[in-house]
Amino acid sequence: MITQLSIRGLAIIEELNIEFSSKLNVITGETGAGKSILIKALHLLLGVKADPDVIRRGFERAHVAASFQLPLDHASVGILEQHGLIAKEGPSIDLIVRREIQQKGRSQAWVNDQPITQALLKELGQTLIDIYGQHENHRMLDSSTHLEYIDQFLKDQRSKNQVLEAVTQMHAQLQILRKRLELYHTKRKEQDFLQFRFDAIAAFDPSLEDYKKTVQVCQDAGRYASEQKLMQQAQYVCDEAYQGRSLSSAFVELLKLAEQSKTLREDQDVQGALEPLRNMGRSLDELSYHLGRASTAHVLDDEEIEAYQNRLAGYQSLFRKLSVRSIEDLVQEYERLEKELSFAQLAPEELAEGLHELHQRAKLVDKLAKKLSQDRRKAAQTAVNEVVKELHDLNMKGASIDFEFQDVRNSIPDLELSDFDQSLLAIWHACVSVLTETSRYGREKGQFLLAANPGEGFKPLAKVASGGEISRIMLGFKKALAVGATTSVMVFDEIDSGISGHTAHIVGKKLKDLAARFQVVCISHLPQVAVYGDAHFRVEKAQKGKSTESRIFRLSAQQSEEEIARLLSGDQVTHSSLAHAKQLILAARV
Repeated sequence: MITQLSIRGLAIIEELNIEFSSKLNVITGETGAGKSILIKALHLLLGVKADPDVIRRGFERAHVAASFQLPLDHASVGILEQHGLIAKEGPSIDLIVRREIQQKGRSQAWVNDQPITQALLKELGQTLIDIYGQHENHRMLDSSTHLEYIDQFLKDQRSKNQVLEAVTQMHAQLQILRKRLELYHTKRKEQDFLQFRFDAIAAFDPSLEDYKKTVQVCQDAGRYASEQKLMQQAQYVCDEAYQGRSLSSAFVELLKLAEQSKTLREDQDVQGALEPLRNMGRSLDELSYHLGRASTAHVLDDEEIEAYQNRLAGYQSLFRKLSVRSIEDLVQEYERLEKELSFAQLAPEELAEGLHELHQRAKLVDKLAKKLSQDRRKAAQTAVNEVVKELHDLNMKGASIDFEFQDVRNSIPDLELSDFDQSLLAIWHACVSVLTETSRYGREKGQFLLAANPGEGFKPLAKVASGGEISRIMLGFKKALAVGATTSVMVFDEIDSGISGHTAHIVGKKLKDLAARFQVVCISHLPQVAVYGDAHFRVEKAQKGKSTESRIFRLSAQQSEEEIARLLSGDQVTHSSLAHAKQLILAARV
C-alpha cells in the first residue's frame, strides 16, 4: 500500500503530504479544487511522460514521492531484486519512489534513492498502482479495446505474449523477404547493364596502387628524360675510360715497372707519388662497373613512358564512362557491381530458403493463435459471467452482457514469384492463409454487447450504454478481476460518474469490498460513496497572496459528517443535511 504521498511544486499544489489508510480512502472537494492533480501525481510515479508545464509557477522543478509497504511475495519485488534495488529483510519491504520534473523538460526518477530509467519506472509502476479514470469510459466505448479486457481473464498470459512475439517476428521476416525479392527483380532487370559495367572495369583491372604509380610516372616523365640524358653522358665517360684498355691495367703496369727499376724503387719521391695509384686502379674498376649498371637501371625509355601515359588515359576514359570521379569511387563501384551480380545469381536460393523459414514460422503462429483463440473463448465466458454478477449487484438487475468474436481479415500484397520454382507458390499460399487470418493480437477481434433490460437484444456498448452504465460495467470488471490483481493500490477517479441514489450506495459498498483485499483511493462527488471511506480527505483551493493554492486535509469523524452533509445539500450544511449524513454513515457501518 501507499503509506504516504508527497507533492511539491505541481500545478496549483505548492506542497502537501497525504498519509493514506490501508483500506478505503475517499477524496472529495469542489470542482477545480485540485483532485485531478492527485491523479496526475500518481501517473508521474507510473512513468507517464512528464510535461514541464505541470511545474507550479515560481518553482524550478516539480517533485512527487510515494512511500510503499510491500509484502515479500509482491510482483514488484522480483523487478526490484533483478535491478539490485532492494534486499529481502523482515516481513515486508519499504519502498520509496520519487520523480522530479525540471523546467527544461528533464525528468529523473529514483527508487530508494537510487536513480532508475523511465522504462524501469513504468515497468515497476504497473505492479504498484492501478488507476481507473474517466478516460476508461471512453476506452470501453471503443470496441477495438475490448479484446484487452477479455485477455485480462486469461489463465495463462504467456499464450498471448507468445502469439504477439511470433506474429511480430513473422511480419518482420515477411518484410525482409519482400524487400529482398523486390531487390532481386530490380537487379534481374538491370543485370545486362550491370554486367556491361562490371566487364568494362574487370577488363581494365584497376587498383589504387596501380593508379597512383601511373599518375606518378606520367607526372615525372620530364624528369625521366633528363635522367636518361645524364645516364647516357655517364656511359660515354665510362666508354672513354675503357678505350683500348682499362685505366686500372695501365696503373698496374706502371707500378710493376716501378718495382723492377732499382732507381725508381729507391727514389722516395717517386714511391710517394705512386702510392695513391695502388688503390686508384681498383676504385676506377668499381666506378666503371657501377656507372654501367646505373646507366641501364631506374630509367624508363620512351616506350615505357608512353605505355604509362596510355594507361592513365584509360583510367580517365573509364571515369567518364562510369560517371565516377576518383579511383576510390571506381574501386567501390567495381565491388558494388560484383556484389549485385552475385546477389542476382544467388538470390533465388536465398529467397527460397527465406520462404521456407517463413512457412515454418507461419505454422508456429497458426498453432499458437488457435490455442489462444480457444483460451480467449473460455476467458470471454468467464468474464461475461463474472461481470454480469457484478452488474446485478450494481443495480443493473436485468442486464446481460455478451462478447462477439470476429475473425481477422488482413490484406496481404502478393509476392512476385513467377521467376521461381512453382513449388514455392504453394508454400507462399500456405503463408498467406495465416497472414490474412492473423493480426499481431491473434486470429480474432471482438466487442462487448449489452442488453440493458430483459427482452432487449444485444447491441454494441457504444450504441446503448449510458455513462452510468459504463461506469458500473468498468467497476464490475475491476471487481471481477480483483482476485488475480497484482497491484498494491487501486485508484478510482470518479468511478461513480453518471449514477446516484441507491446505485451510488451499491458502488460505495463494492469499493468497500475491494478495500478488504486492496488499498483503494477513490475520488468522488457522491455522499453515498464517501460514507464508506475508512479515511476521508477534502481538497480545497485557497488564495495565497496573488496565487491560488490547492490543499488537502484528512477529516475527523465530525468533519467528515459535515463534508457529507455539504455534498448532500449543495455546499450549505443544514440541520437536516447533517442528520441525513449521520444516517448514511450509520447505514454504511452496518
